[in-house]
Amino acid sequence: MVTPVTMICVVSTPPQAANGKAVFAMARNKYVKDYRILESVDRRGRIKAESEYIGEKYYFTSGQETARRQGKRALALCALGWLFFVGAMLPSSGGMRTVYVSLPFVFSALPLGMLTALTAETLPLREPLEHRHADKLENGYPVRALFTAVMPALSLLGEAVKLFVSRENMTPGDGIFALCALALAACGGRLFSKRRFFVARTKK
Repeated sequence: MVTPVTMICVVSTPPQAANGKAVFAMARNKYVKDYRILESVDRRGRIKAESEYIGEKYYFTSGQETARRQGKRALALCALGWLFFVGAMLPSSGGMRTVYVSLPFVFSALPLGMLTALTAETLPLREPLEHRHADKLENGYPVRALFTAVMPALSLLGEAVKLFVSRENMTPGDGIFALCALALAACGGRLFSKRRFFVARTKK
């Protein structure tokens, strides 16, 4: 238990001295001014350092309940996207044995995974948001959603090229692959359309 009389504000303490996820944000110059370090001495004489947010407060322009509801829907779309991703790789297909078809599709797992993680992090957030959270949502969500749509679309384009170049190597699995890739691209497009719900601004 910390006694109030021993609470000391220390702004010059290095960020590494504090605990919690906010320390990682403080290590970046962009957000260092949004935090200060509080040092306290407990009854056993041990010094404990914690970070305190002192920056501007951000609020969802769509409203917290709307953002939370859309976040749940976005997470469901991400889960659906993973089903299409796995489904495309299950059947044996000529496309998955072709580099210009398989590589874009395989790498679509990267933005989809990052988008899934970001969307999951959004659900427990409550207003007011910290600056780093607002920036991460506004700048990170659209890019990840866009690439989730673009990468499987590139695979579909490659599959179309393969259809004209080496049709004899096509198998029924290519049809399943194309449908799943199209569905994944559609999920990415739908996720991209939801970006406006995750914009946060300060109140004037």
